[in-house]
Amino acid sequence: MKKTVKIVLLISLAMIGLVAGYLLMVRSVDLVVDGQPETVRTRALTVGGALRAAGYEINELDAVTPPAKTWLSKTTAINLDRARQVRVLVQPGGRLIELETAALSAESILADAGIVVNANDTLRLNGLPLDPEDALPRFEGIILEYHPAVTLHLSINDEERTFTSSADTIAEALWEAGIALRGGDRLSVSADTPLQDNMTVSLTTGRDIAIEVDGTTVNGYSAAGTVYEALSDSGITLQDLDYSLPDGFEPIPEDGVIKVVRVREELINEQKTIAFQTESIPDSSMEINQQQIIQTGSAGLMAARVKVRYENNEEFSREELDDLILTEPVTQIVHYGTRIVDNYLDTPEGPITYYLSLNVVATSYSPCRSGVPDKCYPSTKLGIPVKKGVIGVSSAWYQILAGTRVYVPGYGIGIIADTGSYSVSNWIDLGYSDADFISWGRKNTTVYFLSPAPPGFTGVLP
Repeated sequence: MKKTVKIVLLISLAMIGLVAGYLLMVRSVDLVVDGQPETVRTRALTVGGALRAAGYEINELDAVTPPAKTWLSKTTAINLDRARQVRVLVQPGGRLIELETAALSAESILADAGIVVNANDTLRLNGLPLDPEDALPRFEGIILEYHPAVTLHLSINDEERTFTSSADTIAEALWEAGIALRGGDRLSVSADTPLQDNMTVSLTTGRDIAIEVDGTTVNGYSAAGTVYEALSDSGITLQDLDYSLPDGFEPIPEDGVIKVVRVREELINEQKTIAFQTESIPDSSMEINQQQIIQTGSAGLMAARVKVRYENNEEFSREELDDLILTEPVTQIVHYGTRIVDNYLDTPEGPITYYLSLNVVATSYSPCRSGVPDKCYPSTKLGIPVKKGVIGVSSAWYQILAGTRVYVPGYGIGIIADTGSYSVSNWIDLGYSDADFISWGRKNTTVYFLSPAPPGFTGVLP
């Protein structure tokens, strides 16, 4: 028994000696604190003891590797990442999360803030893009921006698209999607509107337009629905009487061309003459084809107020608003002869008796040379065939002289049997058949109206 007790006692004394020796032993320990390496000499038994011996108090949020309760050995290396204050700014909306964390990567810091980073989310540090696995600086006061990806429903010219984006604004989201906005494009919301989840936005893209205004062409780009809106987008206004082509309420034409007509009106005073009237009085004492002015006519004078309209600086119209007669016109009075007297003339065809001779313009025609392409008119208004000896006159003359015989030098005797559309009343058209047609061109000549005169003839032809 005494021998056993002695042995136990000897062993205990040995163990105590070993522990005491271990405690009294000084060892070197490698530390990495917040990324900065250092070496300390310590008699501490654990990782936590070594850190405290080096002057580092461990916070429960600090990251210590190996754990603080781990026993030291000769080869132990200790890593300490101390917790620091980090602020997470959640966009859009600007919600701020403040936390203390020893995490180094952006993803880990956000995880400590209760945020799970998805594939399309965006991280920024000091405004610069940041990869989720990137380590953040170790100083305090860091602001980490988190932009979660949201769903945007976009209608482009009635074509539906849906995509995700972590941009701050609508304009940035469209840019990221490869959609560049131009000045004339129209969004259903402002381009700087903050992006929100499940937002619906309509985009109408513009097209090239050309506005002709004030003597020049203004080229533009517009998504306007009407001409008025396109003009407004281009900074062009219609004033007073101005108008556009097409009308302002019409859609922009397919060719994109809009014309602006500048309109102005002014009032002017004008003087103009008043033509005098002629009163013709029959006189049986005078032969037909004779006339005498009994009272000379004179024009009157009138003052008028006129509205003149100008379009693009060119006169467009005039409108007389009112007038004032300054001088009344004087009627001209003419006596004309009604007494029919037969006259005689020797011609190559023999002597003729006529009661009236007039200077006229003579042309010629035939059934297929009536002035209408690809058509022939073989009959006359009187009902006889077109041939030599048939003469056409104006409708006014025909009503008085139909069936009257006349003599035309170089043509011979003919009968008034047809009408035509002539620019003057004293025009005769000399008929031929197609076979014996002779062109008169346009010749001045005299026509002799053969006696007797038509019943009731006054000697006056219209």
